[in-house]
Amino acid sequence: MGKMVVTCVLALVFGFVGAFGAVATFQGSLQGAQGETGLTGAPGPTGPAGQDGADGLDGKDGKDGKAGKTGKAAKVQVKPVDLGSTGCSGRSVQVITDVTVTAGQKLRLTKKNVCVVK
Repeated sequence: MGKMVVTCVLALVFGFVGAFGAVATFQGSLQGAQGETGLTGAPGPTGPAGQDGADGLDGKDGKDGKAGKTGKAAKVQVKPVDLGSTGCSGRSVQVITDVTVTAGQKLRLTKKNVCVVK
């Protein structure tokens, strides 16, 4: 108890430096016994595997659900379409319609615009 009073007096008189010096000087007598830390220790070795359990019995089947609605016949909508070059119903594309080889071993391609016609 006396050393604690001396530490407090030195701290009051000399400020922070006095407190530091007093604690450094009386460190051994101011320190108490080490208590429990509460930290978890290292894990132990892995134990043997347990026995498999037995399979249980199957439960009884549930009751059947109600029948669904009857299906409807599909509505067939036939729209005749064809390929052509006039009266297009959309965008036309260029298609290669003929290929010939010239005397100079070059390819001559004949292209035509084709589209979907109704």
